[in-house]
Amino acid sequence: MDKEVRVRFAPSPTGVLHLGGARTAIHNWLFARSKGGKFLLRIEDTDVARSNRATVSQIIDSLRWLGLNWDEKIVFQSERLDIYRKKAEELIEKGLAYRCFCDVKEIEEAKKDAKSYKYSGKCRNLTPEEVRRNLRNGKPYAVRIKIDPGKISWKDLIYGEIEVDTEELDDFIILRSNGIPTYHFAVVVDDIYMKITHVIRGEDHIPNTPKHIVLYKAFNQRVPKFAHLPLLLGVDGKRLSKRHGATGVDEYREMGFLPEAVFNYLAIIGTSISADNQILTSEELINRYNVKKVARKSAVFDVKKLEWMNKKHISKKSAEELYNVVVQIFQRYELLKAGEVRKDYILNIINLMKGRVVKLTDFAKWGKYFFLDPADYDSDALSKYWDDKTCEFLKVLKQALEELQKFDSGSIEGALRKTAERLGIKAARLIHPFRIALTGFGVSPDIFEIASLLKKEAVLRRLDNIINFYS
Repeated sequence: MDKEVRVRFAPSPTGVLHLGGARTAIHNWLFARSKGGKFLLRIEDTDVARSNRATVSQIIDSLRWLGLNWDEKIVFQSERLDIYRKKAEELIEKGLAYRCFCDVKEIEEAKKDAKSYKYSGKCRNLTPEEVRRNLRNGKPYAVRIKIDPGKISWKDLIYGEIEVDTEELDDFIILRSNGIPTYHFAVVVDDIYMKITHVIRGEDHIPNTPKHIVLYKAFNQRVPKFAHLPLLLGVDGKRLSKRHGATGVDEYREMGFLPEAVFNYLAIIGTSISADNQILTSEELINRYNVKKVARKSAVFDVKKLEWMNKKHISKKSAEELYNVVVQIFQRYELLKAGEVRKDYILNIINLMKGRVVKLTDFAKWGKYFFLDPADYDSDALSKYWDDKTCEFLKVLKQALEELQKFDSGSIEGALRKTAERLGIKAARLIHPFRIALTGFGVSPDIFEIASLLKKEAVLRRLDNIINFYS
């Protein structure tokens, strides 16, 4: 019987969750779910000076926002320091690691002077008496793992066979003199403790993998399978960074992207998932997932493609599904007061707009006229649709609308078209100025539906406003 698949996402809380980290988390989650396995979360917070609880909360919130859930209690490395020290002592007792009493400053100086530094192994062959004497004298020490000559190889699930000569490694430190484990040591100790079967992480970790394999073997543990994801690049072919715009997941949340769209895009970018249908739910992505579909070349993050995907996901949702988040957007832009309930009105707004908006914030940006009279009017639209007779035409239209007993979209459209007939003009000469008067914009959803939603009083007032402004 196959061993249960267990994977983990292990961020360091020294900064917000960025897109590359989110993509790694998503691949781990999809892999686990596609195999009926477990997805675990570990916070690698041994760097106390740079780690903080606020960042931990932000990372957890971002993962939850993306729809990721984990199957066991979160593991915090900062709560396991005694375990790492104990495990380092185990390796010393087995003769697989040793205490290094070399002066840290001297080593740092040597690293500066050397093009490619390798530890000399000076303390590897200290006699037991020399070790005891140093300990009696209270000399600080780090713990180093012993690296023996040979080859280290593994079959990467993405990159295939990789082999490294141990000549390229040195006896690296696993426990610092302050008792804090190095990244390499803590990772392996925890992966063994968490029974991790597959390690899916960024390709920048490939140089770390030989060191980790050495440690697995030192503990006489089965080495997990590795899959290294090519890094995310910007459209200019350089590693994704702030110069390409927002990189934090929380920034995309604030900008009005749906979590489903961000998840969808990060899940398929750099994979061979068919281009004919890329708008996929998490369940569909689970069913299609195969880590071997990840291309070996770097994935290019294109915010325009994400925006397109976001638009598609918004249009697929019902107004009811979008209601809560759109209310929050309206409140953020002070179009709606906290606690104010106008559900039917807002659902109608969503239905009118959801096929047109690219981001959730567009509901407020392009739909503010549902709450406020236009403060100004689009100059391009005016130059295209306004002439010296428009105000007179709108006065006639206003009178026709005032006389309507039933103020629904059909009645409003009928009144406008009859007015155009009476004036001997095309309906468009009234429709476009009518739109500008009500919305301030040259484009909008169905203007008759908008007028019906706004109600007669607001429509007549806005017609008065623009007539008075341009008369």
